[in-house]
Parts: sequence; structure tokens; C-alpha cells
Amino acid sequence: MALIIVKIGKKSLQIKDCRGLKSIKGLMFSKMKNIDGALISGNSIWMPFVKHNLDLFFLDKNFYVTSKQKAVPIRIKRKTWKIYYDPNARYCLEIKHGLIDMEKIKIGQKIEIRH
Repeated sequence: MALIIVKIGKKSLQIKDCRGLKSIKGLMFSKMKNIDGALISGNSIWMPFVKHNLDLFFLDKNFYVTSKQKAVPIRIKRKTWKIYYDPNARYCLEIKHGLIDMEKIKIGQKIEIRH
């Protein structure tokens, strides 16, 4: 599993690099041990077989935040059957809920990605 460092504000996170074909799986079936989230290619996600609530940051091609959303795993309740989407995004940064104060991250803010 390839890991990258994502810096948001003053916080550095260990993120699973799921760009390319790995975006199909993302965090499905993951217990998220030793990682804080994933970076996937694409502008939409859904959450089957994901075990944790996530904070989503949709990013453009230069890693600027285009939108942010809170996501919950799909359960039996139909209201959890949702596709999270941003037509202006190229990537989605999925972070375990609560690691980052979403209110402090602004639309248009650059997210630093280090390999």
C-alpha cells in the first residue's frame, strides 16, 4: 500500500494513495489501522463496505478544496444510500471523521500532498 503525507493546516496525515484504478476500492473493507484516510481519483464516491464515518474534501487538479462534506457508511436505512459528488473536483480526500476541524478548512484552500 502506497502512503502519502497530506498536510492540512498544521496537521500532517498518513493517507493511502488510491489514485488511478485503486480508486475503485478506496477505503472499502479497510479498518483504517495506521492510516488516516485515502486520496482517490474522481469526483464522486459512495460508501458500501466502509466502516467509518468520513470527512470528504473534494479537490481540483491542483489540490485546492472545491467542497467538503460529511459522509456516513451505507447501512440498511435508505437515507444512508447516498452518492457524494462534486462536479468541479478531480480528487476526493477521505479522512476519518473528526481528525480535522472541517470548519477551519476553507473552499479554495490548497491541500499539500507529499510523496
